[in-house]
Amino acid sequence: MQVARSIQPLSRYLITFLVITSALLGGCVGLQPGGGFNLVSMQQEWQLGNRLSQDIARKADLVTNPASVSYINQLGQRIVQQTEFRNLPWRFHIIQGREINAFNIPGGHVYVYTGLINETSTESELAGVMAHEIAHGVERHATKALSTQYGLKRLGSLVLGQNSPAYERLLAQILGAGYLAKYSRDAEREADRLGAYYVYQAGFDPNGMVTFFQKLLAEEDRKPGLLDTFFSTHPLTQERIRNISYEISRFPPRPDLTTDEPQFHAFKNNLVGRGELYGEQERVRERIPRRYRY
Repeated sequence: MQVARSIQPLSRYLITFLVITSALLGGCVGLQPGGGFNLVSMQQEWQLGNRLSQDIARKADLVTNPASVSYINQLGQRIVQQTEFRNLPWRFHIIQGREINAFNIPGGHVYVYTGLINETSTESELAGVMAHEIAHGVERHATKALSTQYGLKRLGSLVLGQNSPAYERLLAQILGAGYLAKYSRDAEREADRLGAYYVYQAGFDPNGMVTFFQKLLAEEDRKPGLLDTFFSTHPLTQERIRNISYEISRFPPRPDLTTDEPQFHAFKNNLVGRGELYGEQERVRERIPRRYRY
């Protein structure tokens, strides 16, 4: 009888917990598209992303000139079309800042800093970075990480749109540190693998991912600490580069893959001309082929 009395209140608490969870998070506890445990439904993820993107737009220094915005979105959409989330609304943004960084937030939003764009030499390098971030989005790594880090109660205040300390801290972290959540090594490997595949399927030379990451490692060797922001959110090792190269070696040969296109240099040239691409102006101009300079 004592056992029965103990089980009864426990059952009530369990039922109450499940009812609240279902009401709060749309009954979405469990395995979600993209694999893995996730407390956030797809609809809630896109709602959270739209809210965050609106606040980022108010507080960050975004590039708004139509030509640059059009280019980055066309490039991003070309890659997104290779994913299972191709029919969802994705948005791509450029942040003016010296940071060599890029990040994604829930709901199909990808942000690239002008400092990173400045470091890319070819369109395939920029496409590789964006494909990596898109892969994080497709695998829903952000909301999986938030599900673990924030827990049910604080996560509920985020997805339900309530003004809460948890939301404000999350927004401050994005604006200050340039990331929403630190991903596991497995998540980074997954984004590398899928990103290389997406960029290959989109018709870009996937070796652009390799050359850009090699460039960053070499830059870090020359100037330690310069890339602390990027490496804190995207731990980069020779092992990761070898893994990406191995994945690429398994792709069937394609004669139509492109490494570079004139519109990429026109895009960078436009940013330089408007003073939106950070870096010493002459050094930046030297990286743009002479025929594309202003």
